[in-house]
Amino acid sequence: MYVLILGCGTIGYNLASELLASGNEVLVFEPDLARYSSVVNTFGSIALQADGTNPDSLEKAGIRRADLLIAVTGDDSSNLIGCQVAKLSFNIPKTIALVNNPENEILFQKLGVDVIINHTDVILQDLEDSIPDSHKPSFFEMPLSENSHRKIFRVHVELESNVIGIKISEIQLPEDTSLLMMIDGRGNSKMLDSNTTIDIGDELIFIGDEDSIRVLNNWLTM
Repeated sequence: MYVLILGCGTIGYNLASELLASGNEVLVFEPDLARYSSVVNTFGSIALQADGTNPDSLEKAGIRRADLLIAVTGDDSSNLIGCQVAKLSFNIPKTIALVNNPENEILFQKLGVDVIINHTDVILQDLEDSIPDSHKPSFFEMPLSENSHRKIFRVHVELESNVIGIKISEIQLPEDTSLLMMIDGRGNSKMLDSNTTIDIGDELIFIGDEDSIRVLNNWLTM
């Protein structure tokens, strides 16, 4: 899977690290020299010191073959514009955007951002209503494209879940499945460190195929 990431703060850095470790192709857009240099020094030539909202920069990055664009800068305007350009100009299958100001969430929804991440909740669009079992993580999923078997899916860790207290390194991830992000019950992003533990109220966001979802769901709810 080819993923473009706009912004390389804590969230963008963690996303790039996890996606690369899972064998995905990643390109990061980061105009800030210090952050750009940090990415290049750590991961190699997977970054452009450029504005990810610029269509010319996106074109040079090969956006037309990308599967997913994730905009996680600290500026809501940049995140929204990046997703809009990706969707309208390049027909990217799925977009994910960080909303720093919760008041902007409705605007992001109306303008078609597929997955919206804010600091109080993780919202996946176009999902069927579901009543979760309070003793299991609640699972929500979304296909990357109409005919794709790969999906973005979220686990909400409920009270008495079997995964509470385990480390990220102990998650039995199926092949070709990636943990993209982890958000605590207060809406703060958690570091994707191998020693980070899973707590009640955490949100875990993964990408994987349908079979992987079933395998992971079975393990998380056993």
